Amino acid sequence: MTHTTLWYLNDKDKDFEAMNKRLAQGSFFANSDNYPNFALEAKVSNQKLPISNNDVQFNIYEYSFDGSTGTRITGTLIMFQMQKRIGFIVDTAGYPNALSFLREICGYSGEKKTIVCEQYDPSIRNGSMFLWIISKICHNESSIEYDSGSNTGNIVLNSLDGVKGNIQMGLNSVSTQGSDVINTLTTLAFLLESKSLTEVGLNISFGTHDSIQLNIHTHSKLISLDIEPDKYFGALSNNKDLFPNGGIDLFTLRGAILLIVHLGLIPLLYSLYKSESDGAKIRDDLVSDISDDITQRIMELKKTTDLDV
Repeated sequence: MTHTTLWYLNDKDKDFEAMNKRLAQGSFFANSDNYPNFALEAKVSNQKLPISNNDVQFNIYEYSFDGSTGTRITGTLIMFQMQKRIGFIVDTAGYPNALSFLREICGYSGEKKTIVCEQYDPSIRNGSMFLWIISKICHNESSIEYDSGSNTGNIVLNSLDGVKGNIQMGLNSVSTQGSDVINTLTTLAFLLESKSLTEVGLNISFGTHDSIQLNIHTHSKLISLDIEPDKYFGALSNNKDLFPNGGIDLFTLRGAILLIVHLGLIPLLYSLYKSESDGAKIRDDLVSDISDDITQRIMELKKTTDLDV
């Protein structure tokens, strides 16, 4: 699965229109061995989406270049403007690769810190926020209300579909029910062995988006993520500006969902996490709760079966 990262343009002299013109000229990586015969094509231009009470203007591009086997390698680049700030979402997930890629696209050579990655809180980069998500699911607290302007919004953590930590073992699935014995035991074993989370797979309902399937990787400086557009259900599928002819283009849909997730969902999850806990004891409390639950199950089993446990 290709992963995307979030970046911002730290240059007040360039606005959306200026960057639009630069990307339209399409001549990049002329002398690069990394991106031979590079091409950039705008698939969606000057569209807007409401995200977190902001109108986000954006373009979605497909880039391509010759691969080592003779086939064309393709990727996605999204340029957006939110609150007068220019940003990018790009498929090149690694920090050095994404940074050098965007510096070429934006026309920077010697200037420093003109392209900067999103500054995530350490609780996101080290996986603490995702422990909180596991805790909410295991405690059957997967539906969370939040203030959305003058209205009340709702986010539902439908399932935790995969987790990896800084050990070899992984946690394959935890449902929203949180009461299955196998879920309980595997979650406890994983938490006891892993000090931090490095990868999380989630299915979430969020606002008018009934199902978003996403996968998140944590890194030292940023996070990378991707979504599965073919598993999406929600309002974007009926957006006539994105799909004027009625047919759904998965490339365009993926780009729109990535904007929603990077700019809306991740900040919302972080806000909810911080409002409920400082994160210091989530892991210990979760291990204790699951241990108590297992002990209670064993005692109930002993009573009902007359086992000498």
